[in-house]
Amino acid sequence: MEYGDVATEKAFRKERRVILIRTIGFVVIFLMLHLTIIEFPADWSQWFELLGLLLVVSVVMFITNYISLKRSYQKNKDLL
Repeated sequence: MEYGDVATEKAFRKERRVILIRTIGFVVIFLMLHLTIIEFPADWSQWFELLGLLLVVSVVMFITNYISLKRSYQKNKDLL
C-alpha cells in the first residue's frame, strides 16, 4: 500500500494509529462472524485454535501494513 501523504512525524503517527484501529476492527468483525456463522467453540482447544489463528493473522496484517507505512514515510521524507 502506498502512503503518499505521509511525510511528517505527526502524519506517520496518525496513520500508525489508523492501521492499529483497522487491525483491531478486523479481529472483532472476524470473531463475531465466526461465532455467529460458523460455530461457537465447544471446548478450550477450539478457543485456542480460533484465538491463535486470529493472533497470527492480525500480527501479520499489522506488520505488513506498518512496514509499508514506514517505507513510504522514509521515501516521502527523503523527497522533501
